[in-house]
Amino acid sequence: MMMNLYTVLSGLPKSTIHGLKGLTITSAVTVFIPGKPTAKGRPRFTRQGRCYTPKQTLDAEQLVKTMALTQIGRQTVLGPLAVELLAVCPIPASWSKRKKEAAIRGDTKPDIKPDFDNLVKLYCDALNGLLWQDDKQIVDGRCIKCYGIEPAVIIWCWPV
Repeated sequence: MMMNLYTVLSGLPKSTIHGLKGLTITSAVTVFIPGKPTAKGRPRFTRQGRCYTPKQTLDAEQLVKTMALTQIGRQTVLGPLAVELLAVCPIPASWSKRKKEAAIRGDTKPDIKPDFDNLVKLYCDALNGLLWQDDKQIVDGRCIKCYGIEPAVIIWCWPV
């Protein structure tokens, strides 16, 4: 089965869906990235003191850029904007049936890694120059983490 935005949304708690502004804003641009949400890694240093970005972070940013270009092209929004990021985390396979059902209902929240701030950093930095000129334009932002049947990240962006 091909995973898409609607399959992911149908597997989310109703309380989460009702709270999403991006679904109701008609001018919102949507980017859908299937797969487990990824956080931006800390910069690393070689023994010689040179700084580099971890490969996992570079790969994740490249995936976000590729998905955005495929879905919306270069739709650079100018001026101040609002962004809503929904990170749908996978439900651990080791959990009991009761605990999995609680996660699907939204009774259990993902207070797990990736961290809120590192999630936002990776996706906002990756979309610089594609969806907006620079993430300094974001004046209103929200990141929601929830459990879902299909892991993914959905980003909505609209002018304010």
